[in-house]
Formats: sequence, C-alpha cells, structure tokens
Amino acid sequence: MRSHVHGQKPVDGKKWTFFGDGTVRSLGKCMTVAGGSREDGAAIRLVGCDGSGAQRFRLTAANYLVNVQADKCVDVTDVATDNGAQLQLWGCSGAGNQKRSIY
Repeated sequence: MRSHVHGQKPVDGKKWTFFGDGTVRSLGKCMTVAGGSREDGAAIRLVGCDGSGAQRFRLTAANYLVNVQADKCVDVTDVATDNGAQLQLWGCSGAGNQKRSIY
C-alpha cells in the first residue's frame, strides 16, 4: 500500500504515530521506503514492520521527516495538495511539501 496524504488533520484510523524505535506507524503497519532505496523518488509505502533502516525516521526541529538510512526527507510527490497525494523520498530542500504538521 503506497502512503499518501489525508487532508490537513488526522482522520480516525488514518493518523501516523511516532514510536521510540524510530518507526512511524498507521493502521498497525510501518512507513517504509520501498525496497530500502536511498534514491530520490523512491515510494513511501505502508507495510508490515520489520525493523529495517527503511522504516526508521526522525522528525527534525524544523518539522522535516527524515529517513535515517537515506538521510533524505519524506516529500509529497509533485507538490500535490489533494487528499491521496503520494509520498516519496527526496533530498531535503526546505520546500513546503517536505514539512510535516504534528497534532
């Protein structure tokens, strides 16, 4: 299942939870960089948790969600703003489509 954006605020059952082990989870699964890729454009997926580096993230003080293995940001593909916009891995650029809001 490819991860995507659902509006500006969390919807029941579709919110992300940050865990102390660096995983970010929703619906009992982990946010994951597809194939463990470190390349720009790699899809962010929601899959079973396996403890790999592809599933480890940190939230920076500036609200960028960074995959620690690739040292790249979770990015909304094509700067889309609609519900269902796809997420991908991309070099951190300071762009608004890389900022996360925490509620």
